[in-house]
Amino acid sequence: MRVLVVLFLAASLLQAGCASIPLSTAIRLASLEPRTLAQVDASEVRVRVSIPAGYELNVATSSLNLSLHSPTGVKQEGELGLSLLQVTPESRSTGFFTANVPVFTYVLALTPEGVNKLRDIQEFLLSDHINEFKFGVNASLAKIPRNARQITFWADVKLFANEQYFPLINGAKIKFEDGATGS
Repeated sequence: MRVLVVLFLAASLLQAGCASIPLSTAIRLASLEPRTLAQVDASEVRVRVSIPAGYELNVATSSLNLSLHSPTGVKQEGELGLSLLQVTPESRSTGFFTANVPVFTYVLALTPEGVNKLRDIQEFLLSDHINEFKFGVNASLAKIPRNARQITFWADVKLFANEQYFPLINGAKIKFEDGATGS
């Protein structure tokens, strides 16, 4: 089975930047079986997105995305809506020998529609042999500081209430195109 991890930070007029997917996450997801995903209680799924102070997450347009593929070419995709549980000020590391960055961490849960969509995807998981699935977090920005040139962000996922979050993206940087800031 091949597991791919993807994060899409869809902010207006952003272009691709440098992403950092931790090795521990790649190993953990590589060992995650599709049947395990079928056992997830959708009401326990959590997503954390951390962005620097001065930016604001657009929760209404944020989602957890899943894409499943079978060897026969059958595909099931789902954009699972997210709702806000809490926002917490904290700090995150941008790497060795650098100061932590003050951030706001948004803790998100699946919306009722997202819960239902995950359950549909889980039925598909059980009905067909899946050889590949992808996780993605789509998180757009509602507010960008004037004259901002780039954003550093983090995204973590928790599939089971009794587990810790695992980082999907750890301190990735996205550069803004000209004219994208100042909202």
